[in-house]
Amino acid sequence: MDFSELKKAIKKSGLVAQETDFIKDNEEALNLGFMEMNATQKLIFSISTFKGKKYFSVRTWFQAESGEWAPTKKGINLAFDKFADFEKMVKAFAQAIALDK
Repeated sequence: MDFSELKKAIKKSGLVAQETDFIKDNEEALNLGFMEMNATQKLIFSISTFKGKKYFSVRTWFQAESGEWAPTKKGINLAFDKFADFEKMVKAFAQAIALDK
């Protein structure tokens, strides 16, 4: 599926958890949601395309003094074909955290 079709399918299915008014989608990216870290930082979850390859990203964004939001270097950007490996590691985190109860 090409990226524009994927974006339409995602929006139609309701998978976009939170619309972001502070970061705009574009032809090459779709923000799926965010997590508040503090008053001036958010963790942004998005998908994108570059040279025909699809990626998923989890990146820290910060709010500058001007009020504009911008990405930091803190985060990951992985190809879709790496998601299964990433998911295994997230599940390992979940299991480790569950042991701490």
